[in-house]
Amino acid sequence: MAVMMSAFSFLLTAQPAARVSFNEGWTFSKDGVTKVVDLPHDWGVDGPFDINYPGETGKLAWWGKAEYTKTLTVAEPVEAAEGPLRYFLDIDGAMSWAKVYCNGNLVTEWPYGYASFRADLTPYIKVGDNEIKITLDNPEESSRWYPGGGIYRNVWLTAAPDIGVAHWGTYMTTKGNKATLQISLRDSGEPVKGIVRTEIFEYEGNTVIAFAETLVESITDSTIVTQEFDLTGAARWSPEHPSLYRAITTVFAGQPLEPGRVHSRVAPRQGSGLAAAEYGLSSTAAPADEEYVTIFGLRDIEYREDGIYIDGVKTFLKGVCLHHDAGALGAVWNNTAWERRLKMLKEMGCNAIRTSHNPPAPELLDLCDRMGFVVMDELTDTWTIPKKPNGYALLFNDWADKDLVAMIHRDRNHPSVILWSIGNETGEQGYPDLYHIPAHLTEICHTEDPTRLTTFGSDNPWASEQEFRNTMDIYGFNYKPHLYSKFHEANPGKLYLGSETASTISTRGVYFFPIEEDPRGKEFSEKDFQVSSYDLHTVPWGQIPEQEWELEDANPTCLGEFVWTGYDYLGEPTPYNRDLTILTNFHDPETKAKAEKEIAEKGVVSTPSRSSYFGIIDLAGFPKDRYWLYQARWSDKTVLHVLPHWNWEGREGEVTPVHVYTNCDKVELFVNGESKGTLDRADKQYRLRWDDVVYQPGKIEAIGWKDGKKVASETVKTAGPASKIKMSLEKGFGVGDIYYIDVKLTDKKGIFNPRACDELKFCVKGPGEILAVDAGDPTCLTPFHSDKIKAFNGLASVIIKTKPGSKGKIIVTATSEGLKKGKIRIKV
Repeated sequence: MAVMMSAFSFLLTAQPAARVSFNEGWTFSKDGVTKVVDLPHDWGVDGPFDINYPGETGKLAWWGKAEYTKTLTVAEPVEAAEGPLRYFLDIDGAMSWAKVYCNGNLVTEWPYGYASFRADLTPYIKVGDNEIKITLDNPEESSRWYPGGGIYRNVWLTAAPDIGVAHWGTYMTTKGNKATLQISLRDSGEPVKGIVRTEIFEYEGNTVIAFAETLVESITDSTIVTQEFDLTGAARWSPEHPSLYRAITTVFAGQPLEPGRVHSRVAPRQGSGLAAAEYGLSSTAAPADEEYVTIFGLRDIEYREDGIYIDGVKTFLKGVCLHHDAGALGAVWNNTAWERRLKMLKEMGCNAIRTSHNPPAPELLDLCDRMGFVVMDELTDTWTIPKKPNGYALLFNDWADKDLVAMIHRDRNHPSVILWSIGNETGEQGYPDLYHIPAHLTEICHTEDPTRLTTFGSDNPWASEQEFRNTMDIYGFNYKPHLYSKFHEANPGKLYLGSETASTISTRGVYFFPIEEDPRGKEFSEKDFQVSSYDLHTVPWGQIPEQEWELEDANPTCLGEFVWTGYDYLGEPTPYNRDLTILTNFHDPETKAKAEKEIAEKGVVSTPSRSSYFGIIDLAGFPKDRYWLYQARWSDKTVLHVLPHWNWEGREGEVTPVHVYTNCDKVELFVNGESKGTLDRADKQYRLRWDDVVYQPGKIEAIGWKDGKKVASETVKTAGPASKIKMSLEKGFGVGDIYYIDVKLTDKKGIFNPRACDELKFCVKGPGEILAVDAGDPTCLTPFHSDKIKAFNGLASVIIKTKPGSKGKIIVTATSEGLKKGKIRIKV
C-alpha cells in the first residue's frame, strides 16, 4: 500500500505510531475566497481587527461557513498481504460543527469545536484519487471569548490492517510498582484468533523493561485484553521529576491451526516475543498495527481531606487557568508556542493547569506530562441553560455524553491529568430539579475512569449549601475564598479548592496616580483603555492576589487555586466590554470628552480593547509585574522585583509610590543613593510598599536580605529618549519550527526605555518569514500577520517561521525612524 502524504514524527500519548500528519496542502474556501493552507489553520486570526465588533470576539471575525478539501491518493490496491486496510482520519479539533466527506459521502460529523474525533474513511476509499472534504459552520454568538475558526489543531491519517487496537483503545492504570493495561481491540467483521504483545520502554530508551503477550481466541470489537506488569525499580512521575514510559502494543492476527484457550505470558524486565506458532497461529500471522504507543507515568494519587498527595507528597495546586489561544497565533496549535508558555509558568512556580473551559489540544497534555504540570481537564462552559444563543446548550442533550467520554478516553493515560471538571459556572446551579445533570456527568467520569475525581467551577454561593455540592467529588469555588471556612465546617471531609481565583487586571508597564486602594472600585483612571499595573485592581466579583492568599492560608484544607489567568487571551477585555454608552463610566476628562463626542455622533463608544487584562503574562508573552508577585509566593527562587519604572517626565516632585515584590526577609530601598528605609517582610507577605517616595530622575535600587545576608538587588534607572533597537532570540525554542524574537528599545547608553512606543518595521532575509507580530497592548488593532508593529512600553515580539526543508541563516532586521536598527541572525 502506498499513500501519497507527508510524514511527521511526533511522540504522542496512546496513538498508533504508524500514523502520519495530514496537515499539508489543503484548499480552503470561505466567502468566495479560495487559497491553499497548511493545518492547523485559524481563519479568524488571519483577518483584520474591526473596532466595531464586540470585545468578546477579540475584534476578529471567527464565525462563518468554510470548507477544506484535499486529495488522498491511494496508489495500490486497498488490500495488503495481511488483509484489508482501513483508513482513519483523526481530527484533533475543528471549530465548529464539522462534517467529514470522502468522495462526496458523509463519513461522520462532530459539532463541538473543542472535541477530538475519528472519521473511518474505509467504506468510501478507492484506488486512485480520493477527495477528502471537511465543512465547518461556526455560528456567531456561540462563545464568550475568542474560539477561533477553522481546523485549528492537527489532522492525522492512519492506514492499518483490519484488526488492531481500537481508537484511544489503551487504558493504563498504576498502583505502587504495578501497571495494568487494558487494550480494546477492533475486528475485521469476523472473529479471529490473535496475539496481543506489549513491551514497555523508558520514554527515550530502547531497552525493554517489561513485556507481556496474550492469546485471544476470538478478536471482536468488544474484546478487551488486560495485561499486568511489575515495574519495581522504575522511576516515578511527579511535578518535580516527571519520568515517563512507553508501552508499545502490537496485535498479531491469523487463522488458528488448532483450538486453544486464552492465556497470557508475562516476562518482566526482558524482551523478545514468542513465535506465532507457539500460540497455534499460522505463519502468515502479521501485525495489525505496526505499533500502538501509550505514554504513561507511575504515580499514586491520594485525595485526602488536607490535600492532594502524589506518591505520599502533598501537592498544593499552584495553578492557572488557560484559554486555548496562543496570542498572535490565535487558536492554531503550535508545540513551540505552548512549550514556551508552559516554561514561563514553570519558572514562576506554577505546577497546575486548568483547561478552561474545554478539552485542550492533546499535545498540551503531552507537554504537561513531560514538563511536570498537573491538569484539571475541563469539558465545557455551558450545560442546558444558554450563555450565548448559539453556544454549547444547543448541543448538550445530544452530545455531552459523547464529548465527555471522548475527552476521558483520549486523556486518561496522561499522568498529568488528576481531575475531570464537568463544567463551569453553569446556570443549573440555581435549579435543584436540574442537579441530575452534574450527577450524571460525574457518574460517566467514574465509569470511564474510576481513578480520578471530578470537580466543577461554581460561582453561586447558594449552590454550595445545596445538594449540588454532592454532585461532584471536589467542590470548586470561583472567586469565593470567603466561603472556604464555612464550607469546610458544614461539610467535614468534603474536598474543595479555588477553581478560579483573583481576576486581578492590569496592563504591562502602565501605572496611574494616585494609587487607588479600592480593588473593586470604578475609579480605574480609564485613560487609553488601560489598567494600572500596581496590581491593586480587580473585577467586581474578584480579588487581588493577597486577598485570595490570606484565606487560603487561613484554611489549610483548601487544595489550592487556579488563577484567572496565566496569560492574557483574545476576547473578554474586562473592564472594557461593558456598556460604554454611559458617560459616568469615564473618569479621565480627556477620555470622557472624546467619549461624549463619539456617543453624540454614533450612539456608542468604539472600544479598541481586543484582548484581556487578566493575564499574569501579556498576550505577547512578556511578564507583567504580577508574575514576580506569584513567583515570590510559589517558587523556591529568591525573588526581588521593583515597580514602577522610573521614567516619569512631568512628575518631578510628585509622590510616586514604589512597591517591591519579594520573598526576602527584609528590603532596603534607595532613591538616587538616599535610603528610604528598610521594611521587614511579615510571614506570608510578598509586597512591600514605600508609598511616600517623591519622583526625581535617576535610579531606584532595592536590596534584599535573608538570614542576615544580602541575597538580591535590583536597580531601575531613568532612561533617555529611545535611540537603539535591541533584538534577542528566546533560547530553547524553535528547532526547525518557529522562533520568538524579543525586541527592546533602549536609550543611547543601552538603558531600557519603558515608555517607548515607536513603530517598528521588520525585514526577513533567508529561509524564513514573519508569522506574527505583537507587543502586548490589548488595544492594538494592527493585524498580527503584519511586518510592522508599534512597540508597547518599550517591548515588541516578532515570530519567525522557517520555510519547510530549507537551511541556512535567517537575518531579521528591525528599523524605526530615528533609531539605530536592530539585527539578529538565526541559523536553521
